[in-house]
Amino acid sequence: MTRSTQQDASSRVGDDLVEAFQEMAAYLRGEVEAESYELPDDLITPERVKAIRRKVAASTKEFEQQFRISARTMESYEQGRRRPDAAMQALLRVIDREPDAVRRALGS
Repeated sequence: MTRSTQQDASSRVGDDLVEAFQEMAAYLRGEVEAESYELPDDLITPERVKAIRRKVAASTKEFEQQFRISARTMESYEQGRRRPDAAMQALLRVIDREPDAVRRALGS
């Protein structure tokens, strides 16, 4: 990339940021409405992962001991750094609804 091309790209990024902040300010002043999205009730969000873990264990380490999902993995899900794949989402739903069944199945 040439110096001129880099400056043009930087300028466009800066312009996009300024526009985004102007839109956000207009929304906060009540001048425009933001798009809203319907999320499925069963969506596994970071907050939901944390709620499931707290429901059955006091810490991620305790959760790891009971359900054999590493504390580090749970922390990543809870902080939104990673998203559980379909199999993990299914397991978390089962843990949420029937934690004792999972404990029995794992022999904990």
